[in-house]
Amino acid sequence: MTSSSLKEQFLQSTQSLGYNTNIEAIRKEQYPQIKDAIYLDHAGATLPSQHHLQKFSSNLASNLYANPHSKSPSSQASSARVDSARRKVLDHFRASVHGEWDIIFTANATAGIKLVGEAFPWAQKGPKTKSQLTILREAHTSLVGLRGLANETSTSTDRAIDVRTISQQQLEQQLRTPSLSPTPLTRQSKLSKDTTTHHPSPPPSPSSSTSNLVATLASDAQEQTASPSTTNPTYNLFAYPAQCNFSGRRFPLSWASQYKNRFDIPTTKNLVLLDAASYAMTSELDLSDTASSPDFVVVSFYKMFGFPTGLGAVIVKTELANVLRKSYFGGGTVSAIASDEAWQVYRESLHGRYEDGTLNYLDIVALDLAFESIEALYGSYATISPHVTSLHKLLFEQMRALVHYNGAPLCSLYVEDVSMIGNPELYGPIINFNLKRSNGQWIGYGDVERLASMKNIHVRTGGFCNPGSMQRWLDLSADEVKKNLEAGHVCWDDTDILNGKPTGSIRVSLGAMTTVDDVLALVSFLQEYFLDASDPDAIVQSVDLIGESDELDQASDSVVHVDSVIIYPIKSCRGYKIPRGTVWPIAPHGLLYDREWMLVDEITGAALTQKRFPRMCMIRAEILLDQNLMVVEHDEPQENADSQQDRRLYISLDVMPTEQAKSSSRVCGDCTTVVHYTSPEINEWFSRFLGKPCRLARQPVASSNPLKGDSSSSSEVSEGGASRFVKSHLNAPAGAPILLSNESPFLLIADKSVERVRDWVDEQDHGQGAVRRLANQSHDLEAKMRHELTSDSFRANFVTKGQELGFEEDAWTRIQIGEQVFDILGPCRRCHMVTIDQMTSMKNSDVFLALSKNRKVASGQIFFGMHMLHRPELSVAPYVVKVGDMIRTRRMPL
Repeated sequence: MTSSSLKEQFLQSTQSLGYNTNIEAIRKEQYPQIKDAIYLDHAGATLPSQHHLQKFSSNLASNLYANPHSKSPSSQASSARVDSARRKVLDHFRASVHGEWDIIFTANATAGIKLVGEAFPWAQKGPKTKSQLTILREAHTSLVGLRGLANETSTSTDRAIDVRTISQQQLEQQLRTPSLSPTPLTRQSKLSKDTTTHHPSPPPSPSSSTSNLVATLASDAQEQTASPSTTNPTYNLFAYPAQCNFSGRRFPLSWASQYKNRFDIPTTKNLVLLDAASYAMTSELDLSDTASSPDFVVVSFYKMFGFPTGLGAVIVKTELANVLRKSYFGGGTVSAIASDEAWQVYRESLHGRYEDGTLNYLDIVALDLAFESIEALYGSYATISPHVTSLHKLLFEQMRALVHYNGAPLCSLYVEDVSMIGNPELYGPIINFNLKRSNGQWIGYGDVERLASMKNIHVRTGGFCNPGSMQRWLDLSADEVKKNLEAGHVCWDDTDILNGKPTGSIRVSLGAMTTVDDVLALVSFLQEYFLDASDPDAIVQSVDLIGESDELDQASDSVVHVDSVIIYPIKSCRGYKIPRGTVWPIAPHGLLYDREWMLVDEITGAALTQKRFPRMCMIRAEILLDQNLMVVEHDEPQENADSQQDRRLYISLDVMPTEQAKSSSRVCGDCTTVVHYTSPEINEWFSRFLGKPCRLARQPVASSNPLKGDSSSSSEVSEGGASRFVKSHLNAPAGAPILLSNESPFLLIADKSVERVRDWVDEQDHGQGAVRRLANQSHDLEAKMRHELTSDSFRANFVTKGQELGFEEDAWTRIQIGEQVFDILGPCRRCHMVTIDQMTSMKNSDVFLALSKNRKVASGQIFFGMHMLHRPELSVAPYVVKVGDMIRTRRMPL
């Protein structure tokens, strides 16, 4: 069904009852920043409206605001706006009843959580008289971070605060257990879907099952009853999110009162901290019933309004004024202070006491106006929830319906129970998922995000600062998380699959200005680029084009086929593996866009190579044919890059540098004509990453894509034809052109031959063939990389699979890939470049030593892999290849 018919069906169904039918007009007028974009990251930040921004700008231009810590008219104007904003926030959360609540403005929700942790009355009186911190497993990292504050003043292990992580199932089971003592949770030592966990600091206490809970609590109760506290009660803290920012799962707001009723006793009191940052994004929160409400609620206003971005708040019960502690104090929070002795008196109100320094008063002006803008555009904040709920259900149903040709689902959706979707009490407008191929293999979330970005679809990927949810849904144990770090994976890097498991996922989230068209555009994108209509791994039988069946290779019963097709757009940089199911054109010089660019020395113009600059292998270029773009990225850790923008370049395939930038350069001893890019942005990007002044250059050809209707299926070489040709030592006709590759247009290796080399490397370790495999379990990353050898090290265009023996390709004279015929020109002469690991730039000399011992000929040259030349007159147009193409071979006569 087409997107337009799906839209019509949705709008006519009862499911659309909450959908805001005016949203398309509102969006066109009020959100021009997303005119051509599909923005699906509202859980990260929603978008400000033109109405809000213009109202704010006009207000600042018309009013004089100054630091509110004064009595001047401009200061009083700021104070009035701050007071107005406080009232509006309290009104929005139904918390302005009889002064039971106060608002403490913070920089964001995280700062609000930190403030609660710093002010909380943690008690560390002894092994049985100390505070406990309980955190729901689905908590954001900012809540998990409370465990650092809880124990920062601990002086001994037995006085350390108990820090526990608990699942929803575990908590609800305990809430149903009759109250016996102040100890709220059983102690467990392993994080899982149904267990409670002690964190590394403090050390885990002895584990006990839920069934032993009553006995454990009774024992604790007897000890506390025997030695009742003679001072203030011990306070515990339970922290949980109203909505999981990972999955959108919503948790009962009634937990606050249930928790207190279940675990409070005279000597122990429990306070509840609710992280409402994600929940308040699209839903209203009612705090009017103070008795049943949490004690602290943290919110983030840019998630609600898109602007201001530097403002959050803690909504706190005023009855806690005498319970909370204050250590640091800044300007404006004291009523009186002496400089020559430790004496100060804090302000009476909670916000006056805890808002250290000058408030971000201009952002508070923007907040004050934000409520007016929401009312002007949407009538009420309450209209947002039914709108996004209807879209959320539509999106989930459409994603769930995406299945491959064999019935396997495309999307692994991280949802507890599909019947919960569409119920705003149980799920917010977030869908978290990963994609799988039809054969069950994971599709890296990084690949999905990059392609989505090219289509101007904005999603979020990674772990979303939610370690509990990530471990739960991705089935990662704590040990696996640690091993992933040892393997070099850190948050925000590009390693999306390790040891057969995703390291993160994809999140889409909806907001007030999301339309049904946005939802259906995402579904169409997933269907077009990732859904297999047929088996992409199937080996397609082809007509024999190389003749004489008695000369065909019959040595193996298995079918030899193409396992990988790789191009290297920028010479000496990392290869781009053509996705399975994608056909790739062949041009006279090689695979389309293979080694058409290179980096040259800014002074000499000489080509840069990996042998001198190993970091070049960490630069990867991806060709997006449908976008006419080359996307260039690097693997520098995120913390070393100024921004995501610094990691990525977008270069048009259609635009050739100007003739004025033409010059000569030397490539493998040949003098060739290239044209350089003059853009400072491009050249500085490469120079900065390599630490070497250089320029990007391109071979002056006009590459054409035969799949787009070019009947010539070729590249036209400017000004007199090609300047480089297949090397003379290879068995090729004179004048066979190449671009910037070393010797020939195509290079082929066999995976079985790579295995043989790997075994030779193992044998060098005193005959211990398992050394490399054991090293994969090592904590020493350098040792691990030293032993890792893959086909990537040999930089081939084709990697074959299906041979029974290694180096069968040495005897091939002609090869047919799919419906394309190639002549084998001879073996590839190898140099020290094979020692460079293409993922890490680390050197592995064992590889070259193994090749030296086993693949060196009498002349002293080392051979591995076979050069090839395309024979279009024997092939079938269009001239294309793909992963999975069947291979026929003609062998050398015996």
